[in-house]
Amino acid sequence: MVPSKVVRSFVTTVALAMLAALTFCRASVAAGAQESACRVFDDEYRVVESVLVKDTLFGAADGVYPLGSGTLRLRMEAQAGQQAVKLMSYEFASRLTVESKIPVFSATVVTESRASAGLGSAQGSADGTLRDGTLTWATPITGYHSEGSIACSGMMCGRFGAPPRGMSPIPDSPATVRFDPFRFSADGATFTMPYALVSRSTSPRQSTYMAMSGRRVRRSCADALQAL
Repeated sequence: MVPSKVVRSFVTTVALAMLAALTFCRASVAAGAQESACRVFDDEYRVVESVLVKDTLFGAADGVYPLGSGTLRLRMEAQAGQQAVKLMSYEFASRLTVESKIPVFSATVVTESRASAGLGSAQGSADGTLRDGTLTWATPITGYHSEGSIACSGMMCGRFGAPPRGMSPIPDSPATVRFDPFRFSADGATFTMPYALVSRSTSPRQSTYMAMSGRRVRRSCADALQAL
């Protein structure tokens, strides 16, 4: 025969478990109702980027290089079967090390930089449209700012268009920056931007392509903010 204390303990445990499950279900339903009532969302993504370098002299520095990580915040508003999207903020810290694979053309170039756009802006810095899982950007990024330094060591520094030996600053680039289309997963939790050409030069001879991937880390309702 099972002692009555054990029975009472078991019943209490079951009751507490049922109460916890009921509370969780109510919270989930409430959260779902709140989300379905929201028209405008702010989605924050953790992003990582890499570069593909091609066409360097004798292929000495060709390859894929990790670039760094940062954050990106998108504001999404449902509109007739699609979503209007604004890039609200973008911050990225990069460190790129490119080394020559050919000893006679030895050089190691380390570039460190920080880029940002849209910080503190209520209007966003780029507009796009998300339809069928693809976000296409209609405008370039306004207010894009980047700065950093570049260090070169090796016999190729200062030759064939390579940066000078030692440390030198990278001036802020006012060039137009536009993201290529983002391709989202079905639930919108992740996206990728395939390699796209970002620069091509003849001195030094080099073609540079950049790719990006992101994972959503936060979602919040932005209806009140959109009304401001």
